Amino acid sequence: MRNMIKTIAITSMLTTTAFAGAAQAEMYFELGATQFSADLDSESISHFGAVGVLGTTLKATEKFAHKIEALAVIGLNSDKVYGVDVKLQSLIGAAYRPTIILNDSVSLYARLGVFNGRVKASGFGMSESDSSTEAGFGVGIDFKKLSLSYLNVDDTNFVTATYRF
Repeated sequence: MRNMIKTIAITSMLTTTAFAGAAQAEMYFELGATQFSADLDSESISHFGAVGVLGTTLKATEKFAHKIEALAVIGLNSDKVYGVDVKLQSLIGAAYRPTIILNDSVSLYARLGVFNGRVKASGFGMSESDSSTEAGFGVGIDFKKLSLSYLNVDDTNFVTATYRF
């Protein structure tokens, strides 16, 4: 719980500082879906989730942009591992997103951040929740308002598609 509060506080400070310092910066909001998977010993799990991204462009030139984002994922289903239901309840984090602008329609980016994940496991009459804060990295491509990306957080892989508003 302490890690989750710490991550939320850091995320809030980073995004508030970024948004307050960038009064004329371009802000954006993305909604989408993600498929995430992880390997646990000889078992693997796979889930779907809903994604929300709130970001701002701090500084941009014709070919490069510096962006800061707050990202949240909510798990939508669970998977069985060794007879136990496992579900990602949430993933919340803040990330830096350096972006290379190829033309008016296509951009390539990387994503580096800190994320807090909360997982719940239940089965055999018991239920347990755990959370941890980890570094994450990924890459993506923007096509006008559609973004496709890959993110790895603590050996969990997120493949995501979002629409920018």
